[in-house]
Formats: sequence, C-alpha cells, structure tokens
Amino acid sequence: MQQGNWRVLLVEDSTLTAEQLCEMIRALRPTIICVAVATEDDALRAIDSQPPHIVVLDLLLKQGSGFNVLKKISSMTPKPLVIVMTNYALPQYREYALLTGADYFLDKAVSIDVLPTILESFLRSADAAASLATE
Repeated sequence: MQQGNWRVLLVEDSTLTAEQLCEMIRALRPTIICVAVATEDDALRAIDSQPPHIVVLDLLLKQGSGFNVLKKISSMTPKPLVIVMTNYALPQYREYALLTGADYFLDKAVSIDVLPTILESFLRSADAAASLATE
C-alpha cells in the first residue's frame, strides 16, 4: 500500500454519528480522506469509483444492507480493512460478518473508542510495509 492519502469509506445512516466518526478518523492523520455515505447503493458506487483503503461499515441501514456492501468488499483485490460498527451486535451478525470478510466487529454502544486504536495500528503497519517496499 502506498504512503499518502488514505481513503476511508464510512457507511453510516445517522448523520450525527457519521460526522462524529469522520471527525474522529480525520484527527488521526491529515492525509485521511473520510467519505461518508448513508445507503447501500451509495456505498457500492463509492467503492466502484474510488476503492477505499478502509471501510467502517454499519450493518443495518435505512436503505439497503451493510451485509451486501460487505459481500462486495470481500471480492475486492486488494481488500480494504473492514471494521463493522453496529448497534446490533448480535452473535449471529458477528459470526456472519467475520465469515464474510470483516476484519473487526464492534458494538457502537461499548466499543466506539476502540476505532482510533485499530485504525492507527493498521496505518502504522501499512506505512511500514510501504517503506520496506521502497527500500
């Protein structure tokens, strides 16, 4: 993965939550571009037009399903880091999401504060890999 601008696609149908999450994500690095979309169709279009490095994905959307977005992402090469964040952290959703390609499954109600740590760890690892590749 190349150093530079990091594209994060945030799929979240709550405008307030999307704004807060994008602000949290952008605070990590000035090179992060956070694009927030609210529907399955918008997420699929965003993935096709400019593949993201990271996807933060809500599962139950007002229009469409995050599960369908996850299925699309699972066939991508290279596959972005996928962090599912949902208020519906049911065991069967967790199992299906992880089997379908999610890297992390977070309950918004109790684990939202973990997001910056996961992202920073991923970015550090990717930066290190890119540095080694250019040496």
